[in-house]
Amino acid sequence: MSEMRKAARGLIEHRTETFDSRHDLPSSRERLSIALDRAHVAPDDSFRIEWRETEGKAVLVAQFLPSRGTKALLNALSIAMVVLLSLTAWILAGPGEGAHRFLVPMLAVLSILALPFVTLALSSARAAREARIHRAIRWALRDEDEAFPARQKWADED
Repeated sequence: MSEMRKAARGLIEHRTETFDSRHDLPSSRERLSIALDRAHVAPDDSFRIEWRETEGKAVLVAQFLPSRGTKALLNALSIAMVVLLSLTAWILAGPGEGAHRFLVPMLAVLSILALPFVTLALSSARAAREARIHRAIRWALRDEDEAFPARQKWADED
């Protein structure tokens, strides 16, 4: 269960990382722009970049923020779980017969079982995006990973 908690915390954590460049500042900016374009990633509200120059070297400060959509989705799922569990308790405590006395509790149990998979999927998507960004930064600023993929062209493209 600790890996699941780690993945869930990773969804909402704010991280800042710094990268030293082997190139001057204008060249580093251009190389990073090209690398991020090749990786199909652009700085947005969940990924911010800031350039600094210290001792004549370009330094990139990258901030990885949780996306607003993820926070909203997790909050909505939490509210939906509370409502579903309350509805289940109300249905089971009340008198009566019918399919809803079986289906609503079953839906609650299946929702509880599915929530870790949803969290893990969201966490994996964020980790994959951050890995693409890290690879692009390493290629652009440190000349690492010469096998960084070039833009793929399909046979039917110009």
